[in-house]
Amino acid sequence: MAEIRRPRLPPLGSLRAFEATARHGSLVAAAAELHVTHGAVSKQIRILEAELGEPLFERRNRGLFLTGRGRWLADRLSAIVAQLDDTLAEFARRDDDRPLVVSCEPTLCLRLLIPNLPALRAATGLDIRVLAAGGRIDLRRDRVDVAIRRDDFPISGHLAVRVLAPEAMAPVCAPALADATDLPVPGLPVLHTRSRADAWPAWRRRGHPPFRGGPDVQFEHFSLALEAAIAGQGVALASLHMVADDLRVGRLVALHPFRPDGSRYVALTEHPMAPDGPERRLADWLGARMTETVAAHLAPSDLME
Repeated sequence: MAEIRRPRLPPLGSLRAFEATARHGSLVAAAAELHVTHGAVSKQIRILEAELGEPLFERRNRGLFLTGRGRWLADRLSAIVAQLDDTLAEFARRDDDRPLVVSCEPTLCLRLLIPNLPALRAATGLDIRVLAAGGRIDLRRDRVDVAIRRDDFPISGHLAVRVLAPEAMAPVCAPALADATDLPVPGLPVLHTRSRADAWPAWRRRGHPPFRGGPDVQFEHFSLALEAAIAGQGVALASLHMVADDLRVGRLVALHPFRPDGSRYVALTEHPMAPDGPERRLADWLGARMTETVAAHLAPSDLME
């Protein structure tokens, strides 16, 4: 039986040049993506056409237009190139010598993650690179391994979600502004933040005692409202996970017990976490710390709300 010979694979450089040109519809744009001259791209396409024995583009009016068979080849090469890019990105993410890139909500990043990086490294052996960002994220595009978010927005169905801990809120202020027998001090300014504009209304909607303070003061970010509370400028509605250390050392006092607000902190990854992977080690450590904080301030019945 005669051996069936497979066609020789054309040079990969020519396939890449063709795919980029077909996708952009332009030699110049393809050259910019590939960091070569447009003349080099044109030469690679001619090499590919010679290898395949037929034209892939029609050249008219100084423009390039895919032939029917050229379009067929371009569509399949685009899928292959995308899969190759994904494979290389996954390979880079699994490189133990590369820092684990973690995107974390800004205030949680500033008040919980960054201050505890030495403890995290000592416990897990992880080298962490931290990015401060909130809300929706494209992990692949932003080259992020793990995103730490509060699940107060629709999370893409293709992401793996690991729950870390429930969110819990309470009004807090500096000890100097609180009277142990009459909390809070009448007329104390109420601190609001645009980044959590619904915090106070949500507190009231869940049936918690309304806080009757003084004038409203608006801040752009949650972290600024908390810093203002520490500085004695009013009362802020605070996340337990962001002020636990301040409560412990007496920089802040809670004017009402912390209560769950119905949201949770989660770790988001592109794929399910490997049992002993760096993403899992980070999530385990952070989740355990946040769960301990919740257990220290909330009764189990509180979590049933």
